[in-house]
Amino acid sequence: AGIESFTISERRAGHPGRDIDIRLTGDDAFKLKSAATEIVEALKTMPGVSAIEDDLPWGQEQFIFSLTPTGKALGLNVDIIGRQLRAAFDGYLVQLFQDRQDEIEVRVMLPDAERHNLAQLDSLMIILPNGDTTPLSGVVSISTRKGFEVLRHREGQLAVSVSADVDRSVNNNNTIRANIRENFAERLASQYGATMAFQGRAEDQASTIGDLKRGAVFAFAFIYIVLAWVFASYSKPLIVMAVIPFGLVGAIIGHWVMNIELTVLSLFGFFGLSGIVVNDSIILVTFYQKLRASGMQVNTAIAEAACQRLRAVLLTSLTTIAGLTPLLFETSLQAQFLIPMAVTISFGLAFSTVLVLLVMPAFLSVLESIRARVKTQVSGASEVN
Repeated sequence: AGIESFTISERRAGHPGRDIDIRLTGDDAFKLKSAATEIVEALKTMPGVSAIEDDLPWGQEQFIFSLTPTGKALGLNVDIIGRQLRAAFDGYLVQLFQDRQDEIEVRVMLPDAERHNLAQLDSLMIILPNGDTTPLSGVVSISTRKGFEVLRHREGQLAVSVSADVDRSVNNNNTIRANIRENFAERLASQYGATMAFQGRAEDQASTIGDLKRGAVFAFAFIYIVLAWVFASYSKPLIVMAVIPFGLVGAIIGHWVMNIELTVLSLFGFFGLSGIVVNDSIILVTFYQKLRASGMQVNTAIAEAACQRLRAVLLTSLTTIAGLTPLLFETSLQAQFLIPMAVTISFGLAFSTVLVLLVMPAFLSVLESIRARVKTQVSGASEVN
């Protein structure tokens, strides 16, 4: 009895916070409540969404006082009325004294029989600025409305948050957010003056992805610099790094096969995958360079490098995949947030390994053909001059 909301939540891996956490800000609490109610009703119609709530609950019935023309003519204002009502019902502090370890307040207020009887409110005497008194009902009009239990603020504005949990086997967080943003953002802004923003997991995820984008630029730049230094070439590092996107394709296929959502941990795994895939390419390209340095023809060297380095490339990839396989089928809660990373590395590596052995020789052949053509044109131009 008396329970208005009862929620049971489970421990979840990943970013802290709720799956759906929408913040609305504005200037009017009642308009914000109406906007939040619309979003709540919309979320209730979406499959897999549960534990929907907002943090602007209705509170107790409130009395709304507004001055009448008579009250204004008598020199009263809202502040004067409010102070006298507070003194009458909450008490006016007249003295503080110490009783050993306790501090005792002495307040003057109406008797309990009058404070707890709303019928006495109309006859409460209000002191006028000139010292006279008049009944409260003669200077104010009283109305009632449902109030709020608590009002929250964000950056100086009233704010309300609508949150919910999502069953990932039924629906997707990002799909729901996109749906809400598309169907509600502009309409709530025009109808209620409410500004919508996503917080919680969505906010943390957006911040993390932004950091990952910057990190990816630096990571790939450093990989290119190291490869250019090792191969003493500006073009061969591009050939080696060309297999990285194929690893991403394999990672996406792996998430689809395992029925796992792409998460931020999946992106972390892609960084590790990039380094492993590059290692496979380095093994092949390095051996190819040695064969070319010994005087072997281009096509013969490419075929020989692919055949001779087949075992080394396969062993490099298979040992990594074998080490990650037990994690793919782990059921403990602690391992759940690591599984997307393991799926990215294992499936991406398996997919890209095959492509390293098939596509990398083709890339090398194209590169050498371009070099030979450019060399021929340059030498021809030199002879003409």
